[in-house]
Amino acid sequence: MWSQTFRDLSREHYGVEIGLHSYGPALWPGNLPRGTRVGNYCSFADGVQVLRRNHPIDRLSQHPFFFNAAVGLLQRDNIQSTADNPLHIGHDVWIGQNVLIAPGCTRVGNCAVVAAGAVVAKEVPAFAIVGGIPARFLRWRMPEALQQIVTQTEWWLKPLPELVEFLPFFVRSLSPEMAAEFAEILADRLRDRSAPSNRPNRDSS
Repeated sequence: MWSQTFRDLSREHYGVEIGLHSYGPALWPGNLPRGTRVGNYCSFADGVQVLRRNHPIDRLSQHPFFFNAAVGLLQRDNIQSTADNPLHIGHDVWIGQNVLIAPGCTRVGNCAVVAAGAVVAKEVPAFAIVGGIPARFLRWRMPEALQQIVTQTEWWLKPLPELVEFLPFFVRSLSPEMAAEFAEILADRLRDRSAPSNRPNRDSS
């Protein structure tokens, strides 16, 4: 959850990008396919698996002898490679226990929830809650107006020390009033930082 070294090693040696404070057993080296990108503040339960390609079912045989060079019969693979079908998981995503993400899913959107035991075969929209086999849309985490406000804040791009002062906004159910207030405060901070300084310029003359 905290180690930058862990993230550097994952990127350099395994080709997996892991965002700030994301955590869970699935993130340990070798558990995610090369090319996977995980956003900030994501939560992974035990048993999450990610697959990036399938056996070809439209051929005479489905056996890896006939598509996987690692088995020894072919000089090169003749199906899509893992690198050609990367998975992108957005920010603040929660993936439940024993979820299987199949090759047909290339993106899990920001703030989405994947229920325990789901088999995800297609893209999961931002803020969606999905579950089942195959996974289907269950409901939205919050109304569209709140989704828009939360998305505009992009709070997940901020380091934890900057978010601590906003703790009251994170520890209880989010109302439209709270979301608007949070967004306004963040916008004010951004304007203050981008405002030109009133101090006179000094040069060497």
